[in-house]
Parts: sequence; structure tokens; C-alpha cells
Amino acid sequence: MSEIEFNEKPRILLIRAGATDLDDQDRIVGSLDMPLSSDGEREARAIARDLAGVGIVAIFSAAGLAAQQTARQLSRSGEVRVRVEENLVNLDYGLWHGKSRSEFKENQPKLYRQWQDNPDSICPPDGEPVEVVRERVKATLKKIRRKHKSGTIAIVAPDPLLSILRSELEGTEVRDLLDVRCEEDAWYDVDWVSGSVS
Repeated sequence: MSEIEFNEKPRILLIRAGATDLDDQDRIVGSLDMPLSSDGEREARAIARDLAGVGIVAIFSAAGLAAQQTARQLSRSGEVRVRVEENLVNLDYGLWHGKSRSEFKENQPKLYRQWQDNPDSICPPDGEPVEVVRERVKATLKKIRRKHKSGTIAIVAPDPLLSILRSELEGTEVRDLLDVRCEEDAWYDVDWVSGSVS
């Protein structure tokens, strides 16, 4: 059960940061701090248009450039302040940064499958385990929850951080951390499951 009890729950929109050049090349970005590509800028503008009427009262952004640039598009020209959460840093893939996903899958199929099925069981070489990111996410979500008991809150993050945020909010397992950009949705309306963040 959660350490903090709330009668009301905010509506949480998890928004995928627009693509970077490495995303466009199907490479692993992780904690590399990169700006939006041209496609990513178009994605960010489209998300802002899609969500223009939902009444977002607070926007939290992961620490990277792509997330911050996407969040600024949502802010309706500064009407809603963007708060950069320095604790929301994407997974450090270490030596896997910049590698092609398809080459990784082809050259190391067993490791790739294990990473997809159970990412908690592997730490990328010179990187960090998923559990370290989970702890950062939990601390940040508690902070957001204390400040916002209701209203629509947007959290902008790149993959795989977005998937880890979603997993923590919904109280589900995290999987498929290398192929998450293949998903169609640019944003998710997430239920904050009672007790999911302890």
C-alpha cells in the first residue's frame, strides 16, 4: 500500500518526447541528451494540437532536451509552466548507446530477447539497472502526487523512461524497453493505481 493516501486522483497524461535523429535511425538513445529531429518537432506540435483542449494544469518534463522541447510545445506559449524534473533521467544504456536496434537483435538474439522479456535481469555494460531508474521515478511521482491532488497533469519523457513511468503508475511489469518507439501512441491517459507508488 502507498505511504501516502489520497481521496482524489489527478488525471495523468504520459507523453512520449518527440523523436531525435538517433530515434529516426532506429538507434538506442537512452540517456544521451539530444534535441528533437525535424520529425520530432512535427510530432511535438501534433501532440500539442491533439491535447490543446484537455485542460492541462501542470507539465513535468524529463531532464533531456527532446522531452523539454516537446513539453514547451504543450505549454501553450508559456500559459502552463514546464517544470523540469532533474530526477527523471532516462535509462543509461552504457555501451549500448547509439547501437542499431536491428543489429543488436540480429547479433545478440538471446541477450536481446532476455532484455525484452525481463529487463530487470540485465544491466547494460557500463550502464545502469532498470531498478535504479524505477527508484528515481517513484521519488518523482511521490513529489508530483503531493503537489497535485486533482486536475490534468502531463509528464513528458522519452522511451524507455516513459514505459517505466507507466509501469509504476499502473502497477504493472515493465517489458520491451528496446522497441517501445514502435508503439503507435504518442501519449497515454493513465490511471494512477492505488498503492502503485509506495
